[in-house]
Amino acid sequence: MPKRVRPSLNLTADQVWAAACAAYRVNGGYFKQPQVTDQGAITRPTNRELVRQYLDQPGVVTADDLEQGRKCRQDLVNAATMSALKNRATEWTLLTAEMASLDTITTDYQISVITAMPKSHVQNLTRESTDGRLAYCETEPVGTDNQLITVQGEVVRSNYSAKWNTFYVTMITDSNHQVFFAYREGLEPGRLIKLRGRVKRHADRATQLSRVKLEKQEAV
Repeated sequence: MPKRVRPSLNLTADQVWAAACAAYRVNGGYFKQPQVTDQGAITRPTNRELVRQYLDQPGVVTADDLEQGRKCRQDLVNAATMSALKNRATEWTLLTAEMASLDTITTDYQISVITAMPKSHVQNLTRESTDGRLAYCETEPVGTDNQLITVQGEVVRSNYSAKWNTFYVTMITDSNHQVFFAYREGLEPGRLIKLRGRVKRHADRATQLSRVKLEKQEAV
């Protein structure tokens, strides 16, 4: 049986980036694997599957998706450029810059990578917003060394450390101070919490707490 030859692609960057943003909008996020019920019914297809559909049926893609695709592409180029200037470029940021520089998309691989780009864009915007808020926090420490204190405020970061098998959580208190601590589980950014902890140290405009006990949390 002769080997099937896949037709070559010749898509504009606008087409693919807009379809990727439409898929991200419709799915409410990025899904590399389909979401299914216990009975096996698909509730959300992969974003890659949606992108394929939207490239075949461009009428589904809106003018807002097209504009968002252009903004996503430009913002990621700018972020990659800044990372390179600061010598912080990773393989992913270099790949981002490469994909965003293409005016014509010719391979399935390029489509697959671009499909994930709206997620990276949202993450970058969230990180920039968080960094900006933290930069305007008060600089004086909270409490004194080894003091047991109670604080409340908003979680802005929650990152898992595989090395220490714990989450490192950063919050901005109601008094606009930056506090961070290790916790056994992740706390969703945007969640309002109240906790008790012992002041461990002050560093880099932030206060680190230990022996944290969560007293109250509200849903996002």
